[in-house]
Amino acid sequence: MRASPSATESPAERTDHRQPEGGLGEAVRLTVPVATAYVPLGVAFGVLLTASGVNWYWAPLSTLLIYAGSIEFLAVGFMVAGLPLHQVAFTSLIVNFRHVFYGLSFPVDRLRGRARKAYGVFALTDETYGITSAGPGTHLTGRQITALQVVSHAWWFLGALLGALLGQVVPEGVKGFGFALTAMFLTLAVNAVRTSRSATLVLLALGAGAVGYLVDRYVIGESFLIVSLLLYVAAISAAYRKGENDGDGGREE
Repeated sequence: MRASPSATESPAERTDHRQPEGGLGEAVRLTVPVATAYVPLGVAFGVLLTASGVNWYWAPLSTLLIYAGSIEFLAVGFMVAGLPLHQVAFTSLIVNFRHVFYGLSFPVDRLRGRARKAYGVFALTDETYGITSAGPGTHLTGRQITALQVVSHAWWFLGALLGALLGQVVPEGVKGFGFALTAMFLTLAVNAVRTSRSATLVLLALGAGAVGYLVDRYVIGESFLIVSLLLYVAAISAAYRKGENDGDGGREE
């Protein structure tokens, strides 16, 4: 006779009991779209870094120690300019502030063990978050999520390594690699709009961005990302609350 699951276990943990932690092939398959972004973007990062006069080995090393594409691109400028540590830390906080909101819905509760949880937080990126929280990987087990993140991390590492090696032969006059990160986020934004098909969310995001730009330009410098994100979260929370109240009212009638 099999023992029943403990009443203290979370739904995710009980799901893991019912489903064997297998299917790693599915997790790897879900990284293929990630690879189409990470590999060319990593190549651009590696070439940009070496073209800036930084030793090539810093490209693959940074992917292992930092693993945050946007701040890694900015880190190239930090190293070249020799910025003080406190300014680097503050800029890193601003750029990666969105991860505070990612953590609200990332299924970290499915990851068993401190090591896997720690790596899950460290390796949380825009793409893996989208896959596991709102994309085709919402049903993945903890083991599959770890596999998804490890393989995605490997794609980024390989892209940066390849770019660093290619950067040894790319002429110094070649420009434009720094725009690769901007292009990736534009693509993510377009895909998000096409998926949600919500004009309200688009207008709220544009409004939050406009206000954030004005605050950054005329009130508090280096505040665009934090202000815009906070305003957007407040706006969609208010919209959700309003819709919930309207729905409750409809049911009471």
